[in-house]
Amino acid sequence: MSVVALTTLSACGGGDADHWDEFQPRPATATDLANQTFEFRDFSYGAVFDASLSSTPTRLAFLGPTAADAEWRLPFALTARAATSSGTATLAGDQLVLTFQTTDPVLPFTTATPIALRVTADVNDGRIQLVNTETGVSQTSAPR
Repeated sequence: MSVVALTTLSACGGGDADHWDEFQPRPATATDLANQTFEFRDFSYGAVFDASLSSTPTRLAFLGPTAADAEWRLPFALTARAATSSGTATLAGDQLVLTFQTTDPVLPFTTATPIALRVTADVNDGRIQLVNTETGVSQTSAPR
């Protein structure tokens, strides 16, 4: 694949084998995340969560909110390599913080280290885009 093609694909927000479209960001809300599952299966896969997941399809699933105040709290489960770690996510503005409460030893997460992400939602199709605030890695979920 040529460098031009790779650059073009990287600029796209994601897609599937039949359709690619540009991610058109808007602020994400707790409603965009609650009771939703997002799959990261293209480009850098789960690297947005940890570099060791760069070639691993990764799924992030949220349940409904447990509290609604200045920050939304959403239970979540992150699955990769047939293993799941879970905890509570908080959403304040565009900042999403994943705090693990249970971790599977197959995955690179600990309960002592939360993951801070910037999150936006696509205006059309329910995808989200995450940017790891520590590493700068960005990834868009697959279309639903």
